[in-house]
Amino acid sequence: MNHRLILLTLICTLNFHSLIAQTSAGNSFYVDYPSWNAGSQPPVYFDCGTNNILNTGNELTLEVWVRLYNSTWNQKILGKVTPAFNNGFLMGAQLGQNYTEIWNPGLNTIQGGSTPIDSAWVHFATSFASGVQMLCYINGEQVGGLPLTSSAIASSTNPFIIGIAPWDLSNFQTFGQIDEVRIWSVAKTQAEIKSSMHKTLLGTEQNLVAYYDFNQSSGGVLPDVSGNANTGNINSAANYWSWSPSYAAVGNSTMYDMIDVNGVWYGKDPSLYNYATTTNGLNLVSSIQAKNFDYAVYGHNDSAGVSATWLPINFPNDFNRCSREWNLNKGGNVNSDLYFNISNASGGGDSLPKNLAVQNYTLLHRTTNNQNFTAIAAAGSLLATGTVVKFSGVSLQDGFYSFGVGSSPVITSAPELNGVYEVQVFPNPCTYEFTLSNVAGSSITLYDLQGKKILCWEGTELSQKINVSQIENGIYMLQINRDQHNISKKLIIQK
Repeated sequence: MNHRLILLTLICTLNFHSLIAQTSAGNSFYVDYPSWNAGSQPPVYFDCGTNNILNTGNELTLEVWVRLYNSTWNQKILGKVTPAFNNGFLMGAQLGQNYTEIWNPGLNTIQGGSTPIDSAWVHFATSFASGVQMLCYINGEQVGGLPLTSSAIASSTNPFIIGIAPWDLSNFQTFGQIDEVRIWSVAKTQAEIKSSMHKTLLGTEQNLVAYYDFNQSSGGVLPDVSGNANTGNINSAANYWSWSPSYAAVGNSTMYDMIDVNGVWYGKDPSLYNYATTTNGLNLVSSIQAKNFDYAVYGHNDSAGVSATWLPINFPNDFNRCSREWNLNKGGNVNSDLYFNISNASGGGDSLPKNLAVQNYTLLHRTTNNQNFTAIAAAGSLLATGTVVKFSGVSLQDGFYSFGVGSSPVITSAPELNGVYEVQVFPNPCTYEFTLSNVAGSSITLYDLQGKKILCWEGTELSQKINVSQIENGIYMLQINRDQHNISKKLIIQK
């Protein structure tokens, strides 16, 4: 693939998700590098004012979710620093790492971790406690530490800036997406950071001095959800930024009350981004691919024991479910295997029976926690001498999951994968024609890089050949919709 094609592929990857429906993470602030670089290259940032509440003294925690066009570039994400470089704080990305500077008034610099170069959502956090230490994190895992003197952070009179270097407003632009900026007046612990990084905040949390969720869809004003009036105002040419759907691994408001929230997404540890391993009773192994923005986060309601409530009236009389429920939010399409540990799922109370007939274990789902469950799958296998129940190939949906068992099956077989997940595009690149497989019953749309609809048709056969001889060379995106599921596929036309 030539360099032009590589660049176009990345542009397509960065932009196409603006065409896809809203996710539980809401919107984000997006600066499009290709259009910025091809234009007049103006500064693009939010000026959030000079409120003294952001001079937090002896303790501070900074948090942000970002997806960077190139994480190796020197980019300043947020901060307040005067040109004298003797006060304030700054968080950025450099060499694929979390890079933070805090003055007290001496300069304390911490840099660590590793992130994918592009197309990955990652969570950065840095905590500061004078006289103790300064720690930096990526995705809730500590990646650096530095001992500190006992002096407080030197106050800065500069405005708090998001998206560029705060001391001159013309250099070290952030390119890509920014979401969930949080400033705290305390040094949060690792456990505290991990417990809330996947949750949308209320804005009323103790010691929260600024909070930006970026969930608006128009205008250039960025509200401070903390109520502390650190309102941001855009400084930008309109062509180079937008409010774009966020695929940060952050749940909706229902997730706020859940315990032990975990997630799967590309941008997590490279060996673990498909896995969420917990001790709360549910482990998840997903099919998310590298540079794929789909994600799923889940946490549980901390219930213990078993229950026969909220079951459909036609269930067997001896059927019981786990009282614990796992609320799940997702972005895009996530297909996953679910592993329920019967003992851990009981939360210390009575557990469901172990080692019964595999088909008797049933996966349950409901959209809200005040309606009956629906049976959606029979277990595919029992592991660990009958103590772990596996449900294979589940198309994850927002809502609450649990599982149960009785003396007879509720569903006679495990479900097949929804065919939309098996769509294949070949050859790719193509010249004058390509084939789509497994698209019967689907609505299919072809978009160009600007989001313009090029073709739209119905999938009437299992496999269809599509003529593109009249379409110009380039990179396009196919969006396939079926049964309220959707998936996107890249198509390259090269004649």
